[in-house]
Amino acid sequence: MPMLGDAIISFFAGFGTGGMLLALFLIFIIDSMLFPMVPEFFLLVIYSTNPSAEWGIILIATAAFSIFIGNSLLYFIVKKLGMPHFIRRLMRGYSEMMVTQDEKMLLINRIAPVLPYTGAFIAVNEWSYRKSIFYIVIGGVAKFSILIALSATFYRLFERGIAQKATFILIVVTIAAGMILSYMRKRKIDGKRGK
Repeated sequence: MPMLGDAIISFFAGFGTGGMLLALFLIFIIDSMLFPMVPEFFLLVIYSTNPSAEWGIILIATAAFSIFIGNSLLYFIVKKLGMPHFIRRLMRGYSEMMVTQDEKMLLINRIAPVLPYTGAFIAVNEWSYRKSIFYIVIGGVAKFSILIALSATFYRLFERGIAQKATFILIVVTIAAGMILSYMRKRKIDGKRGK
């Protein structure tokens, strides 16, 4: 989905700072509710337009607000409208294969993303909404803060061109690490399911 994210950023870039924040908000909402967008990539791309501490804090706050809204909306939609029985059963079965079968899985999911549509999983598994959202937001803020801090360090230590390349490498490493950890976790889950 990187092309959709690029299109969103390109469309809103002409509206200045507010447009960039709206683009980031939409990317995180789509990632929370519809399909994976690798939002951390776009967080760092947008940060690179103005690599300052203030801009980083604003972006982290926007991302946190977005994941709060996106996951909350999906949670309340599933709570209100329900899910078909077979999907509910599949989701519960999938959740039972996780390292932990409660809200703490949402923190682990920030490191190794294996649980998509977390708002729906919160509703289906009847996890505590408050605790779940707290874990999602805190885990997100921690991850985004680390990424922004690393990128900011590159901009402080190197000239802009090298810093941009280093940030791009950080993005690739982050995505690759997430995919590898996710793949390893899924293999473990599939192994448990096969027993």
